[in-house]
Formats: sequence, structure tokens, C-alpha cells
Amino acid sequence: MSEPMELGQPTLTGKLIKLEPLTEDSATALREAAKHAEIWRYLDEPTPDTERAVADLVEEAIEEQRQGTRIPYVITERGTGSAIGSISFIDIQPRHRGVEVGWAWITPSYWRTGAAREASYLLMRHAFETAGAIRVVFKTDSRNLRSQRAIERIGATREGVFRNHRILRDGHIRHSVYYSVTAEDWPDVRQALDSWRETLPVE
Repeated sequence: MSEPMELGQPTLTGKLIKLEPLTEDSATALREAAKHAEIWRYLDEPTPDTERAVADLVEEAIEEQRQGTRIPYVITERGTGSAIGSISFIDIQPRHRGVEVGWAWITPSYWRTGAAREASYLLMRHAFETAGAIRVVFKTDSRNLRSQRAIERIGATREGVFRNHRILRDGHIRHSVYYSVTAEDWPDVRQALDSWRETLPVE
């Protein structure tokens, strides 16, 4: 029987961004980044436009970490050190060596800059090459075409749609589109992402 996956929570550094463990102090840093309503349209959360609302999100993430169901990170821009979003490992299955990259959001001024793609790359690289994962999952609302295109750009394979997957706060019945990268896929996915990263400026 293979050894279980062990993710830990190391700081992960890329060319554009750095992923640092989320802490109680992260709420203040994330307040400005999180206040934009367009971020939360498909995340089933009211816009956290106050420091208290952001603190509640941070506390929820940390509590889920204590329960062993989430490993949350802050996304910071390397050049300025500014907090620009968050991303997490969720649905952690050590025995089956699978994990989902989710609860991912980034402030709109950094959309289409490569920051979100590099964040996913760093988590996948850690999961496959350090933690021993054999499967990394991504999912998104079927209405969120921007997110679907972003997931496809990192090289994930679309697996299908979970129909009537969740009932959102506004009553909408959400269908979720699932994608994955497997250990067998990873060498080719990494090669393509490494080629893309070679075009990025070094901070």
C-alpha cells in the first residue's frame, strides 16, 4: 500500500507571486483586495466589504484548517508584497492521495496577469512532486465561463458536470464543472506551464 499524501503548508514562491499560509493577521492585508463584488458572484458569499466580513472569512478558513479539511494560503505579489487574493487546498484525501485546489479568488486588477495561473501551478507542483498526490481537482460554477477558461489554460482536463450540485444563498441551483490533473498528466502539464513561466518577468 502506498504512503498517504502529506501536504503540509510550506510557503511557495513563484516568479509573479508568493503563497504564504493564511493567519488571523491576514484579514487586514486582504480587506482591500476582497471588497470587489465581481469576485464573489459565483462563490456563494456576500461581498466582504468590511474588515469584520473579511475577518469572518479568514476565521472560517482557519477553523476548517483545524478540522483538517482545508489548507488556506494568501496570494501576495512578489514585487510589492501586497495581498491580492487567496487560494486553498480543500477536499483533502490523504489515503487516496487526492486534493482539490479551490476557494481561489484574486482581486480584479490582477485578473489576466498570470498571477492566478501561477498560484495553481505552485500548488500542483507541491502536491505532485512533494506531497505524493496522484490527482488534483478543480471545479467551478457552470455559469462561470471565465473560470472555466482559466482552468483549461493550466492544462486541466474537463471531466464533466455535477448537475444540481449545490443550492446557493440566492436559491440558484448550481451545476458544477469538474476538471482534474492526474499524476500521469502532470509532466506534460508542467512542461507547458514551465514554458509559459519562462516568458514571465523575474521580480
